Amino acid sequence: MQTCLTLSRWLAWPCRWFAAICGALLLILAAVILYDVIGRRFFATGSFKLQELEWHLHGAIAVLGFGYAYLKDAHVRIDLFVEKIGERRRLWLELFAIILFLIPFMALLFWFGYDFAERSFIRGETSNGGVGLSHRWIIKSTIPLAAVLAILGGMSVALRCIVTLFRPDLQPTPFEEISWKS
Repeated sequence: MQTCLTLSRWLAWPCRWFAAICGALLLILAAVILYDVIGRRFFATGSFKLQELEWHLHGAIAVLGFGYAYLKDAHVRIDLFVEKIGERRRLWLELFAIILFLIPFMALLFWFGYDFAERSFIRGETSNGGVGLSHRWIIKSTIPLAAVLAILGGMSVALRCIVTLFRPDLQPTPFEEISWKS
């Protein structure tokens, strides 16, 4: 079971790494927005490219952070019936939800998202109207990447659930701890 915890840490590493990148992208996004707003307001230097860059950065931050959000139990969850069941049943429910729903759905998202980004790359897709950003495939490639990160995060949580269910004597570190919000 110690191997499961070690593997869980390794699977979580890319999610944490991309979360750090998203933190840096937030600073870049704030700078781009500030520059765009000040330029539009005081210097009449608005740009479609800057506005599209804002949308692309915001979109990348939103999807690339989901794997980390899943690791930290910070994702959107509907706990109407889950709050009334015991801890062990919650763990089993989480494990089955990861295996039956999260991983297959994200695998489909990866499959179709990869095709979506690949077609954009092959066609040399640019912004509509030709006044925005080129290389549209870059933002589209965040979709399959986000799916992989969500799968890694889900597998990490699934391994922690297995350890907690079958070896409750193993105390996970605070990062590995499975939290349940009430």
